[in-house]
Amino acid sequence: MIFKAAEDFKKRSLSVIPTLLERLAYICSLQTDNGDYRHWGLARAHGRRPAQDAIFNAHLEMATELTRTPLREIYLEFKEAIQRQEGPGVLTAQSFVLKAPVNDDAILAAHLRLLQDSVVSLAHQAHTTQPGA
Repeated sequence: MIFKAAEDFKKRSLSVIPTLLERLAYICSLQTDNGDYRHWGLARAHGRRPAQDAIFNAHLEMATELTRTPLREIYLEFKEAIQRQEGPGVLTAQSFVLKAPVNDDAILAAHLRLLQDSVVSLAHQAHTTQPGA
């Protein structure tokens, strides 16, 4: 069966990643400094432009969905991801970066930075807080 680039990306790349936060972190890891995306297999199968468009649209969709997710849930997904021993290891405490798609949406970019900073702060606080304190 021949998939369109967007379907292919969602079914083959994203469906194996268990949480929204991890899927978004994975997409952010594909984003280059100039806002394009690196995904050799998708570009090879569908062409560079369809691959870029597919990843961009998934990025925008998931970034928007994450902004509607309660911080508690995002933090729980973060803890789950960094503690996972098996499966896709796309998110670690050191590699945790949330970037907005390059589309001049400064509010979305600021919101994602705020979420990232909040999760990192909560993780740091949990790590430095003494048990029973």
